[in-house]
Amino acid sequence: MASEERTSALRIRCAHCDAVFDERALPYDADVDSLASSALREKFVRLSLDSESVEFLNRARARGRDECERLARKCTELRRTMSLTEANAILGRGKMFVFSDAHVETLMRACGEGAGGGWFLDVGAGEGEVTRTLARRFAGTCATESSPGMASRLREKGFDVVLESDTVENVVRETRARGGDVSEDGFDVVAALNLCDRVRSPRALLRDLKRALKAKTGILILAIVVPFRPFVENADGTRSQPDERLDVPSAGSWESGVDALWTELIAPLGFDLVTLSRVPYISEGDHLYDAYVLDDAVFVLRAPP
Repeated sequence: MASEERTSALRIRCAHCDAVFDERALPYDADVDSLASSALREKFVRLSLDSESVEFLNRARARGRDECERLARKCTELRRTMSLTEANAILGRGKMFVFSDAHVETLMRACGEGAGGGWFLDVGAGEGEVTRTLARRFAGTCATESSPGMASRLREKGFDVVLESDTVENVVRETRARGGDVSEDGFDVVAALNLCDRVRSPRALLRDLKRALKAKTGILILAIVVPFRPFVENADGTRSQPDERLDVPSAGSWESGVDALWTELIAPLGFDLVTLSRVPYISEGDHLYDAYVLDDAVFVLRAPP
């Protein structure tokens, strides 16, 4: 844990409710007893703020206020003709943090002996900050991204295969066609982090992710923002509503949102729950705040045959 002197002055803003707080209030715990599903209650694994998380929180401060303000102004100009994602890719900003290396180690250990290794797929990988943390455990990594700018950032980081695509329907075949020696049976581990609330059909996405996994042994790491407030970001910067609506509350407690996501989206598709955790989904800050956060539910799942 970093020193109190280093971190106590951090200013973090919630991107949902606009509350401002410091890192000591970041959400990792939950009222587990209030979860309706016994599976969710029994599988909850508490993570915590660690030094790697704090290091990310301090990045915007290290960049300097003047530079952050310049980038923010330039981003505002670019967003007149393109999406926020594409503008951030051009400017080299928009880095995200979901979990540290220690967090990943905890989650993978819960999956049992032999978890990790083989090939890893990160769907909607952004500029690859979180992908890199996960990829250290695997022989090969494929990252997909629908944004041309972010796909270029992923290539700069040297991942084995980068696919500029907004679908994973044929991802195993396409990875193999580009020289990746992923098994025809699928990937060992797939991650889809904060993607279900940004696609037109979350159920279709999960079905495709399940098909991309090795049967019996494949693991899916699924992070979803709670409360669930979906929209689709279009290439021109406008936003539209998804084609498929889920009966999941857009307000209320983290626990009620998790219950609804489990019963409405995840459990009906046949996944077995390995672990459930709560983490802050952190975006690097700017000249106004050191970081911006949303509240994440992380489901580690196994797809039975």
